[in-house]
Amino acid sequence: MKLLLDMYRSAPKEQRDKVQLMAAERKTKAEIEALCQRLRELEERERREGKKMADEDALRKMRSVEEQREHLTKKLSIAKQEEEALLSEMDVTGQAFEDMQEQNIRLMQQLREKDDANFKLMSERIKSNQIYKLLREEKDELGDQVLTLKTQVDAQLLVVQKLEEKEGVLQSNLSTIEKELGLRTQAQELNKRKAVEAAQLAEDLKVQLEHTQNKLREIQSSMSDNRSAREGESFNLKRAQEDLSRLRRRLEKQKKVEVYTDADEILQEEINQYKAKLRCPCCNTRDKETVLTKCFHVFCFECLKTRYDTRQRKCPKCNAAFGANDFHRIYIN
Repeated sequence: MKLLLDMYRSAPKEQRDKVQLMAAERKTKAEIEALCQRLRELEERERREGKKMADEDALRKMRSVEEQREHLTKKLSIAKQEEEALLSEMDVTGQAFEDMQEQNIRLMQQLREKDDANFKLMSERIKSNQIYKLLREEKDELGDQVLTLKTQVDAQLLVVQKLEEKEGVLQSNLSTIEKELGLRTQAQELNKRKAVEAAQLAEDLKVQLEHTQNKLREIQSSMSDNRSAREGESFNLKRAQEDLSRLRRRLEKQKKVEVYTDADEILQEEINQYKAKLRCPCCNTRDKETVLTKCFHVFCFECLKTRYDTRQRKCPKCNAAFGANDFHRIYIN
């Protein structure tokens, strides 16, 4: 078991070493490519400088470039040697990793076999524990049943004693009830006579009630007729008031025409009046855009909607009741 754990710990470490080696290899390859690119650039620069410069400074630069080139070639050879060493180490570690994996597989197989054996033993032990618990529970239940049966027997004995006592009491009560029964039969005959008299009185009261109900229906019908007539009169009165206000406005207009001599002032006054007519009489801010089909008065939609939502469902001018389908939008162009 300890050997297996050591193998599990060592396997990821070797894998990490392998990944690090591969990363180092890629890094060295990138460095080699960069060095080669640098060498090419230096050669091109050397050729360009050899063409352009012919003085001593150019010669010194060329020498320094040659020195750099030698230095870079040495670095390149060292990097190649390191790359070959890394590749050889990678092959060795890969072979060791494969051997370790084979050993891990064998040990895992052994572990599975041991785990299966342990699992079988554990399952058998659990089954035996369950059987023991069931037998113990059955024993406890039987003991409880015995105790309950004992208590029930004691309770039934007490009930029998109480019933015997009640029997004696009932026999004594029976004699008293027989005496009361004779008295109650006499009282029942008296009550029957009173019931006959009460039935006759109820019939008389019923006839009087029907008569009063007929009178009440007549009064209610006359009240409803009066109410409808009153509503019609109030509607006609409001119509007359509207006509009167219209005539008053015309009179005021005529007076203004007589007062104002300038035609522009008269026209401006008329325009203001027409604008006022197009405004809602409730809020005096929004234009009229909704008509009530019950009385054909026109208001803005917001005022009528708020009245409907707040359950004040009557026309603001004539108090005519309206519902959800009694106001509609109109479009004045």
